[in-house]
Amino acid sequence: MESPVVIVGGGTAGCTVASHLAAHTSRRIIVCEPGAVSPHDDHPAFFDVVGDVSLVVADTVALSPERTTNAYLRARALGGGSAVNAMLLTGEEPHHLRGLTRVPGPAELGDVSRALIASGGEPSRLWWNGGRWNPGRALMHLVDEGRVEIRAGAVSRVEFVNRRAVAVWCDDERIEADIVVLTAGSIESPRVMLRSGCADFVRGIGDGIQDHPCITFMLPLRTPGSIGFDAAAVKRIDAADGAQGLLVAYERAAAGDAANGLLSALLMNPRSTGSMSVSGDVSLGLLRDDADAAAMSAIVRHACDVVTSAPFDAVCRNPVGDDAGTAVSDIAEMGDVRLIEWIRGALAPVSHVSASLSRCVDRSGRVTGVTGLVVADASVLPRVPHETPAAPVTMEALRIARALGEELR
Repeated sequence: MESPVVIVGGGTAGCTVASHLAAHTSRRIIVCEPGAVSPHDDHPAFFDVVGDVSLVVADTVALSPERTTNAYLRARALGGGSAVNAMLLTGEEPHHLRGLTRVPGPAELGDVSRALIASGGEPSRLWWNGGRWNPGRALMHLVDEGRVEIRAGAVSRVEFVNRRAVAVWCDDERIEADIVVLTAGSIESPRVMLRSGCADFVRGIGDGIQDHPCITFMLPLRTPGSIGFDAAAVKRIDAADGAQGLLVAYERAAAGDAANGLLSALLMNPRSTGSMSVSGDVSLGLLRDDADAAAMSAIVRHACDVVTSAPFDAVCRNPVGDDAGTAVSDIAEMGDVRLIEWIRGALAPVSHVSASLSRCVDRSGRVTGVTGLVVADASVLPRVPHETPAAPVTMEALRIARALGEELR
């Protein structure tokens, strides 16, 4: 019997690849995914979903030489980030997913979103139309039909013979494979390769990794509460030298904290890159490039102006910029050097890590230096997307799946 196609990771990319191959080939398909099926696809409140600890896992990443954090969250669920994310779509809706997104109406916007719109922002298109877009749901239909098999476990390594992928180890089970497709994400996919000994014959694993630098302001609300979607408005910022910023409004600070809202300020097109060590440790290298530091400084100053504007003053009081309670008014008065120093100390990553295997694959996602190994997740993107990543990841995964499907037919 012909060995199956084994897909490592049932996230956004893995579900996309599996669904396409199931519809366009007759090959046996196995998806290895340790996460659960989310019960929250019909629940619009982001913080309630991401607060379900059974669907996320915390990782430790180094942001920069000055600071580390334990706050990097990754999805651990069928459907991946699409099962737990804030549902914001800041880029174009993928053609093959038309009709699955929409813009919220005025009655669905909370105070913080309305304040951001009044300050020059706009309602964001959402991955929501009568329910959350989660490709894990489509995959479960294929499982029920017997077209796709699920192995509820984590892949520790890929087994190679003469530099050809021949099997994966999923927990304690060895699964023979004709083709292995890595879709475990930009942190776990390179780690699987490193645990498999690929560093001996594949160069660049983990090099070029990127994320969006982020500063988040806490907004004590005058009228605590939330409405509809936790995140439904954004404001785009054009900074100097082509830098692109994004402000995102949140109606709550957490599932159990409706007394505070949030405003996040992100640099969407950073130049800085990080790396992954041979042991799998991640350094994101945020703001290593001086141009990124200058751009982030300009974005933060703009955010300070926004959260102290009249629309925000009407909904919140005494906003702060970090866990130490530094007042926004004090941040706005900092000189350039001091502001960059403060930003480096207050930085946080967002769960948009990309490009960690971009230097290891060809255009079809095949890993150079080996055979039988394909990568089709955010790690193959040439850089972190200039918008929220679900759409670019989906489109790239589908492109690679189409090419692989043609070969397998």
